[in-house]
Amino acid sequence: MIRVFDMIACRCFSAIYQLYQISTGILKRPVTVMAVALMISAGATALTPQASASINLVEVRAEGLGPTQRDAILDGLKIAIGQINGIDISAQTISRLSTQVTDTDQYTEFASSSEFIEDIATATSGQVDSFEIISSRLRPDFDNYVEVILKVKVAKYTASKQLNRLRMSVIEPYLDNSIASDPEAIRFTRSLRRKLEDYLTQTRRFAMLDRQMLADTQNELNLIASGGMATAELARLGQRVGSDYLVILTVYQHGRVINDRQLLGTTTIKREVRDIAEVSVRIVDVATSQIKYAKSRMFQVNPAEAALDDHVSFHLGQFISNAINPARVVAINGSSLTIGQGGDTMQVASEYHLVLLGERLADPYTKESIGRKETTIGTVRIIDVQSKQSTAEIIALDMNISADAALLLRPIYADPFAEAADAAQKMDDAKAKIEDQKSNFFEE
Repeated sequence: MIRVFDMIACRCFSAIYQLYQISTGILKRPVTVMAVALMISAGATALTPQASASINLVEVRAEGLGPTQRDAILDGLKIAIGQINGIDISAQTISRLSTQVTDTDQYTEFASSSEFIEDIATATSGQVDSFEIISSRLRPDFDNYVEVILKVKVAKYTASKQLNRLRMSVIEPYLDNSIASDPEAIRFTRSLRRKLEDYLTQTRRFAMLDRQMLADTQNELNLIASGGMATAELARLGQRVGSDYLVILTVYQHGRVINDRQLLGTTTIKREVRDIAEVSVRIVDVATSQIKYAKSRMFQVNPAEAALDDHVSFHLGQFISNAINPARVVAINGSSLTIGQGGDTMQVASEYHLVLLGERLADPYTKESIGRKETTIGTVRIIDVQSKQSTAEIIALDMNISADAALLLRPIYADPFAEAADAAQKMDDAKAKIEDQKSNFFEE
């Protein structure tokens, strides 16, 4: 076994190799190379590195053909890499092999020389962990080309299964010119971005890609590429992936509003403090620039009760996940439901509409799918939250549901018109009460 990383073994057997070298005749060269390969294999087996959880060593057989044994070996390595990591990667690799791998000896010694092995390690970016020459022969029917059969261990990087999800990145938010220099607005947008990333990650519906710490991850990749690590670690290089969608935030307003008002019939001043922010979110398809989702909203919160960035990030995350992948019911046990979503994305005591999914529907004009028919059949309340799931209890139900029913949760949003009407009614009631008190006072 000729190990790409095993320089010491190659040097130890170089003297033995010379004893078997035949200075003339290409026909004898394959026999010599194979003999040394088998001897080195016996001494290097114990040095096999353990593959990490994300890097696997895959053994393949490949046939190479070339005018010299060097060229035949390189051709075989190219084919082996192509079988595992794809033709495109193989083509890039063979171009580096052709330019970087030098023939240090016109006869057989090059196949086990340290320079040859180092060149292969560099040119393949660690993809070739080791190789063994199974056989080698001349092909008179191909202009006396050399044909080799190799057993090659190729390092294959196995990406996380989470990358099969929809890949998204939250980019640096935009600030309206009117608040672009406001330090509080800048702090708010940075925190908002980070917390929205946290929310979307914890939904476990998306593969969230980092775009803030690229310098740090690049430094780690540079460290791997600089040497000193196991050869197979080089397979981590060139594995970054692109985003399917970009999440783009724009903050138009941000600040604190203070209202002082005198209570009717008294000298008491009541102060109301609100932190406000007007934020829009857009989800844009990277490949086409198509806007897939857009929403704008004015947020306000009492700073004594909640932080504005927490409030806004939670609701924006809820808008996005509810539009793309809403929380689903994964198990039913009487009046208790298990929801396939947890972490900070769900809050104890919050209430949701319970929705039954029906047949699939299509837009009558575009003929595009608009999802499945949704029927609100009840209301549930979250009673427990874990990292990956949560538990809800049914507090209202309009119909019986089967254990295999397709159910999801939709957030219950406050109706601003209903809130305004309720506030107006309370004001009218307060005025009427004051008038009654005045009338009673004068009558007495």
